[in-house]
Amino acid sequence: MQTFDFEKNIAVLASAKGQPISWPAGPYPAYPVAILALAQNYFKSAEFDRNFDRTLRQHDFYEGVPEAVVAEIAASSDDYDLVRAVLSAIIRGEKYTPGMWQVLVENGILLDLMSRAYQLKKSEIKS
Repeated sequence: MQTFDFEKNIAVLASAKGQPISWPAGPYPAYPVAILALAQNYFKSAEFDRNFDRTLRQHDFYEGVPEAVVAEIAASSDDYDLVRAVLSAIIRGEKYTPGMWQVLVENGILLDLMSRAYQLKKSEIKS
């Protein structure tokens, strides 16, 4: 497992926030290389919750997590396991729901969620 560089990837998401991501012909939007690298690096890291579906069920999410709830979790959750599971589900979810990242990157929710994960991770390490 590789180490995930939160600071570098938060900067990637910050620069992508509000920037339109085009969706030309094809099954997926034309994501910038930095976004694809971020997703791949997170997936390969120890931060990725390989049992995110089980973790989400433990938090009473059985049929996905609505965007508004993701935004709420990103803004106020103090549960690192939940934030990590939602972030992992999003990273994995693009494969099954093309365009998911597009919306969450453009509107800044993915940035907020990753920032929350980093904040909680840092406070967990200090404890």
